[in-house]
Amino acid sequence: MKRSWRYIFRITCFVLLVLVVQSACSILLPAPAQNPSARALVCEEEIIPDSIQIRVATFLGNEKRNYYGNHADSSLRLNWKTFLGKGTTIVSKAKGVEEWYGAGWTGQPLVVDECGKTFLIQGCYDHHLKKIDAATGDVVWQYRYDDILKGTGTLWKNDSAKNPEDRFLVLQGSRLGVQNSQASAEVYSYRAVSYLRGTEYWRMNIKRGLSYSRDVDASALILNDTAYLGLENATFIAFDPGRELIAGDSTAAPRIFQELPLYAERDRARHGGNLVTEGSPARLGNHIYIASGAGHIYGYNLNTHQLDWDFYTGSDIDGTPVVTADSCLLVTVEKQYIDGQGGVFKLNPRQKPEQAVVWYEPTEDFNFSSWRGGVIGSASVNDFYVKASALHLAAFTGIDGVLRVVRYDQLDEVSKSKGPDGKQEFPRPKTIFTARIGPSISTPILVGNKLIAAGYNGLHLFAYDSLGNFKKLAFQAGIFEATPVVDRGQIFIASRDGYLYCFGNRVDTVSEFVPEPALVKKEIKTETKKSGVRHVNPKSIQFVKVAPEWHTGIVAYMPRKKNTIAQEQHPVSAQSFNTGNCHLIGGVFRSKENAVRQLNVWKQRQYAATLIDTGTGLYYVSIARSTKEADLESILKQTQKQYEADVWIKVEI
Repeated sequence: MKRSWRYIFRITCFVLLVLVVQSACSILLPAPAQNPSARALVCEEEIIPDSIQIRVATFLGNEKRNYYGNHADSSLRLNWKTFLGKGTTIVSKAKGVEEWYGAGWTGQPLVVDECGKTFLIQGCYDHHLKKIDAATGDVVWQYRYDDILKGTGTLWKNDSAKNPEDRFLVLQGSRLGVQNSQASAEVYSYRAVSYLRGTEYWRMNIKRGLSYSRDVDASALILNDTAYLGLENATFIAFDPGRELIAGDSTAAPRIFQELPLYAERDRARHGGNLVTEGSPARLGNHIYIASGAGHIYGYNLNTHQLDWDFYTGSDIDGTPVVTADSCLLVTVEKQYIDGQGGVFKLNPRQKPEQAVVWYEPTEDFNFSSWRGGVIGSASVNDFYVKASALHLAAFTGIDGVLRVVRYDQLDEVSKSKGPDGKQEFPRPKTIFTARIGPSISTPILVGNKLIAAGYNGLHLFAYDSLGNFKKLAFQAGIFEATPVVDRGQIFIASRDGYLYCFGNRVDTVSEFVPEPALVKKEIKTETKKSGVRHVNPKSIQFVKVAPEWHTGIVAYMPRKKNTIAQEQHPVSAQSFNTGNCHLIGGVFRSKENAVRQLNVWKQRQYAATLIDTGTGLYYVSIARSTKEADLESILKQTQKQYEADVWIKVEI
């Protein structure tokens, strides 16, 4: 009996010793680094899927692509910024591998409420999908892909998930993979990731097609138990988003129900391999509409499961169709493969394709990087935020650098426009506001009585009243390709400088939008002169670092915890733009030798040219400078006219 008690006593002491050691280790040892298997946020130590509310679930918000957040503040005060990282990608055979920072087109964050906190889902150029705390910018988890992530994901609630932690999935695409080629047997550029855990749920092999791409930039549209998506291999697919998976050797795959080509045979001769579909599908009635890079707007019949409507533009189309309150579509058109100008169509899909055009608004031809004009991003509408009798607006920005706002339900009674073929004439919408913000491929968003527009020169915030008068509220310098999203007063947008930004002031309650009183009336003139467009040099699209001095307008932010993912800082520039508030830039170069060569050319033309070393590997040739932007406008116009030079104004804020 004594031996028995001694035995129990020894066992008890041993267990207590183990518990003490474990407790000490948990206190003394550092916490493990975050990884794709990081634990989910819990409410009172228990995962409660019902506590999760998806606020912005897909690119441009919903199946109509007309929701961009609930309320925008009147300021662009910086709350926080977090470094997203950098990653390599193969641009083309000619350009080879490049290193890109931050996030770009389309790159709109998704927004989720979870256990009383708000989180963002952001695809990044460092090859990771990240879950980010919207209050601090801290990264909760990150999941690694094989290449950079360009597009926007789609959040979906999987009610059939056996594991509660897999109840919410993020369906997100990427480029094909730096280790892959078009001939690779397997290219997993589309995947589903558990929102709560940050772990892979399934991956899809994007087949090789007649298109030269196997990337996925678009956001899936999920209706009931079926997802619809356009792929860059020129295919429209319907698939199971995750209810029943196909088991593989090392990973699960979704079941694909249907695959349809998004091109006609004639397109192959005209477009070659550029049959890429990058826009996201939108739903109107019993049809899903999708824009094809082969130049078509297709209508997919949800009853017959066939493409039964085909409006042909002949151009490349990158944007996403947006549904209007009067059951029409707004479709953006790039200037490529067409004789006329790019722009924006309003189409009535209830009509036959040849009779579907309601109006066409062209943009000016303008060479910028590889683009020649038109609209690369999508249009936005204010339908979600106004009553039926209110002002119905559409906003879009062209490569020509002009932000346009039109009454999409009213026609210009005077002028007409020629379509993409340069021959057929169409009505034009009534334009009520324009602003020169510089070239952009981002989609401007209309939220309440605010208009938020981003581009390669920075982020612009406008307000408008019930009469359609616009007023500029704020500006932040920067390089933005991505589309912003708004949540309770705050604006979230990723930049090519490497960071995700949070601007504005948070408001915890949002009342129904009521238009503000009319602003001071003023005459709004629509300018179309190419020479007057402020823009950045096309080569600047390729750069990946930006000196902090370029963001001198961003000075105040709320203190926050250090990001749990290792952060990387950009070096301070060796010489900032401190010799004058505004510069007329003649060129940007990676090679100092090439920059000096152009510097001497401008000096020979009798310009007071100087070389600016940013310290980021880029060299700017400034050909004139002043403390006032207006002083350089006449020089810009004269220089463009005399030398046909691609110069632009760089403003310090």
